[in-house]
Amino acid sequence: MTAGRLAVALLVTLGVATPAAAQRVDGAVRVVLKFVKRDAGAGVRFDPATCATCSPIADANWNADNDRETVIALSIPRMRTLELGFRRGAANVRRVILEGGDVPFRQEGDRLIVAVPPVGSDAITAAEVATHIVEPGMVLRFEHADPARRAGDYAQGRFPAVQRAAANALEFAQREVVRELGLGEWMEHDRLGRIQIMGFDTNAPHNHRDAPPHMHMHLRWPDNTGTQIGHYYIGGDGLLSYNVVGVKGLGAPQQRFGRGQSFTTVAPDGQAIYTHRITPEGWLELGRSGAAPCLIRPLGEGGFAAGASVACPGGTPRRIRVADDLAAGVLSVDTNAVHEVFRYDRDTGALLSPTAVPVPPPSVFVNDG
Repeated sequence: MTAGRLAVALLVTLGVATPAAAQRVDGAVRVVLKFVKRDAGAGVRFDPATCATCSPIADANWNADNDRETVIALSIPRMRTLELGFRRGAANVRRVILEGGDVPFRQEGDRLIVAVPPVGSDAITAAEVATHIVEPGMVLRFEHADPARRAGDYAQGRFPAVQRAAANALEFAQREVVRELGLGEWMEHDRLGRIQIMGFDTNAPHNHRDAPPHMHMHLRWPDNTGTQIGHYYIGGDGLLSYNVVGVKGLGAPQQRFGRGQSFTTVAPDGQAIYTHRITPEGWLELGRSGAAPCLIRPLGEGGFAAGASVACPGGTPRRIRVADDLAAGVLSVDTNAVHEVFRYDRDTGALLSPTAVPVPPPSVFVNDG
């Protein structure tokens, strides 16, 4: 489907789309709690005696127990202040995570008591281990592929280390193109949404199986409905193979784009924004719609796992290499001679490096426009 036909189809469908359902005011919500271990020992188990109206979510991929953590999914009453009990490995717990942060807990005998705040809607992301790098009009979500946490479709067999390393390089290569072409600033200025660059999870958080290995770059529309999400699949050779695109919330069929075929992302106002094309070699072209694209190609012969080269028309080529030190919690990115260091929380992936310049003293003149 051409960019123009896709824009028309999306806008027509949006014109008849029904509004989102009102938020529930009663009933239960789902929560996921992550119990970070002191060492690779026993994990905790929910004690139903501490909450008669709570029940475990039995699906295996909503729960986990590995050397790093125990993940427990529960159905609990909505908007209630609770203290939940957990037995067995209480002494082996050093943190309890809900969503992206810590919640209080204490030990009473052989039981761990966790204080859960009132939860208004499903809070299920605690098992994710990803670092978010936010820039104008763009967020890069970098997933940390820890073999100790492998689950879901990646629980057995060869760990997808090559594909994950390739996704690492492709994520930051796309970030470089977004910067070079000013795509993020454009989205921010015109309030068209936010570009999201992502790879894939290997630990199946909240049953997000995320397979086969792939990466993304999509424009998240302001209300999400209409967002076109491409899945750029990565082979065992570290090269791109094909792209499968789905549209959020509209019930539209998925579209597949093979090597040599282009896919154009469309904004909520119908503008064609940028175009991806997997080349016949398994490389990637990315550029503003209708303009000459940047070429992202592998460094060396081993696919994108060794890094990527980004060459935009009229610009200086850039060589990008990415390294993720899981033990130290350090993500490093080399773009030519520029060496970036992102320090992150090893338990959650939360970015620890500073993200903004502190404000100047009050006496300093600041041109506020």
